Amino acid sequence: MLQDRQLHQLASIRTTPYPTLSLYLALDQSREQRLLALGDMIKRKEQQLSGNGAAALWSAMSDDLQKVGRLVEELPASPGRGLAVFACAQTGLFESLNLEVPLDNLLETGPAPYIRPLAALAGDLRPTLAVLLDGKRARFFRCFLGTAEELSEAEIINDAAPSLEGGGQGRTGDSHLSRKSGQARTRYLKDVAAQARGLVDQSGFEHLVLGGLRSVVDELGEQLHPYLEERLAGGFSLEVTAGPSQVAQEVVQVLQESRRLRQETLLANLADNLGPGGQAATGLNQVLGALFEERVHTLFVRRGLTASGGCCPSCGRLRHVAGVCPICNQAMTPVDDVVNLAVAGALVGGARLEQIDGDSPLDELGGVAALLRYA
Repeated sequence: MLQDRQLHQLASIRTTPYPTLSLYLALDQSREQRLLALGDMIKRKEQQLSGNGAAALWSAMSDDLQKVGRLVEELPASPGRGLAVFACAQTGLFESLNLEVPLDNLLETGPAPYIRPLAALAGDLRPTLAVLLDGKRARFFRCFLGTAEELSEAEIINDAAPSLEGGGQGRTGDSHLSRKSGQARTRYLKDVAAQARGLVDQSGFEHLVLGGLRSVVDELGEQLHPYLEERLAGGFSLEVTAGPSQVAQEVVQVLQESRRLRQETLLANLADNLGPGGQAATGLNQVLGALFEERVHTLFVRRGLTASGGCCPSCGRLRHVAGVCPICNQAMTPVDDVVNLAVAGALVGGARLEQIDGDSPLDELGGVAALLRYA
């Protein structure tokens, strides 16, 4: 499973002057279909590069193509729903990732790993702590990219709950029992909230999702520290005995709705910062300049937007056109999709990435914009 740190490591890689081969392959098909899909992508990419006069570039990737082909051929029947591979034999790069989310087939070449599909997934499904509980038991899950991994050592059991249920004591006994039961429940929920706070502090989860018995979830929400309330993305109803795959599905749905609401707010903030004196950059050229100056706080990109451009092999400056680098006067390396390198630069620089689906105010700004740390 892809870890957030792996994405940042991939984003920082540059293999210039050697090409990186990046493959995304859907795995919810037979081995024969996978190999046919890979063969078709290889054929189309070879024709494209040959037509652009870059046949030598394709030849330089022959070892990578063979290694990738063997990997796909030897994959087990069900390793996951998607495969991502990044390879550059000349630099020793070979990274393969099995993912539990579907991917569109894609083969790209360039001076760096093509991370946009992974970055989109990571932006949609950010590292999340899920708490699944009822009145007796609380389980914790690390969720990322559509998967859920149980943190079994963090589980909390309300030992007092079983002995405090039931009646048969008469009114006085029932009242006393009810009071003790309520006190035990409050202690239990405070322990769960404290455990969640500790896990968020320790692992840096960006979101918190609460699931389980609705009444208990609502009570836990009242115990959360404001620090956790800020990260609360939503909740869901599910039996406390549910498996990780069920938890993962529920978390994905919660995060999708949370992302929609978050992006509406952020786009409104972007609109408020347009114009003189505002802390925003619009259009590809301005955004690339702000990225180089490390001024970008949030990068907005319309999902699927691509644009050719240039990358300086010396200082890393990106431009909307290839040519001479305005910083160090070296010839820039032409790239088919400079937006991919912009996304990578944003991740390495600690900026947030928001990939926007469908029609939005971003279209009027050229499909790319940024909120800045300072004007």
